[in-house]
Amino acid sequence: MDNIFEQVEKNIDNLVTNNADWTASATKEEMDSARKGNLTLRFWEKEVPKEWLSNIKGKNVLCLAGAGGLQAPLLACAGANVAVIDISDKMLDKDREIAKSENLSIKIVKGNMCDLSYFPDNSSSEV
Repeated sequence: MDNIFEQVEKNIDNLVTNNADWTASATKEEMDSARKGNLTLRFWEKEVPKEWLSNIKGKNVLCLAGAGGLQAPLLACAGANVAVIDISDKMLDKDREIAKSENLSIKIVKGNMCDLSYFPDNSSSEV
């Protein structure tokens, strides 16, 4: 049997391949809205409180297990310096595709959010 992390990656990749609802990426309209200062992040059926996202422009943001073309592109459209780490190549591919098509600078890292050794200590200014 694969180790648990390999199995999780396979499961998530399969969900992406089968277009599970929660693997949906940001829409063009959502990205345009974020560029205009109206950033909305969904988490399941709820929205992240607006006050958590205020003054995001220029801030460093790390999206843990957050690939899939939703949070990272929206945060980047709003002006944040974004890095995303995820265990699933298929989820990361969605971020890569949107970053390329929307000309967004997003640091995309394949890895496990349980091991952040990829990021140097005190790297908040180096996202």
